[in-house]
Amino acid sequence: MREYAAGRDYSLPWYSRVFRPLSRVFFRNLFRLLSRVLITGVENIPEEGAYVIAANHVSIFEPPLIASFWPQPIEVAGAVEILDRPVQSQIMRLYGTIPVHRGRFDRQLLNAMVERLEAGQPVLIFPEGTRSRKPGLQQASTGAAYIAAKAKVKILPVGIAGTDVLADAIRKFHRTQLMMSVGEIIELPEIPWRSAERKEILRAQTERIMHAIADLLPSAYHGLYARGN
Repeated sequence: MREYAAGRDYSLPWYSRVFRPLSRVFFRNLFRLLSRVLITGVENIPEEGAYVIAANHVSIFEPPLIASFWPQPIEVAGAVEILDRPVQSQIMRLYGTIPVHRGRFDRQLLNAMVERLEAGQPVLIFPEGTRSRKPGLQQASTGAAYIAAKAKVKILPVGIAGTDVLADAIRKFHRTQLMMSVGEIIELPEIPWRSAERKEILRAQTERIMHAIADLLPSAYHGLYARGN
């Protein structure tokens, strides 16, 4: 794992450096034990460098699924509310997850993500900002487009299907199918930050990101971003 790269210096605490590779192996084997995992589009993942991974968010399973099966270690942004849940909070702290305050502008969070990207680390972001808890993409915030533009990196869309029924399948001792589809990388135009149109441009770029995620998913997951909406 690369701890330092061109741009800003960034390093993980020692416990995260120990925990991350162990958790990757643990969760990868756990997912394979409890489900059938199908991953497509791995050839679209850059071999190195920083980029934003933008994925749909249905359940608590997407972050560990993506992080454990991704070819390289990645940074993950997760809801700060998880810190109130005993087991999940410990995993979040040990992994070094970036805490997200849902529904409000958080400059410290944005700076933390940009810092990691400028240090050469891929960062996983869920543009919807919260779990939908059922198939169907929800309205996304402009955060992913904003962070990618500030760090001057590309976006890699990812679609996850099957996690919405995983908990129920586990209770019924049924191995369900999980699918992770990685799309082609998206290079967004530069944002004219001093322009009065910058917010509208960010919204248009967010629409492009979300439609790219929808294209990787079964139609039942398209929600607000079904073609024609």
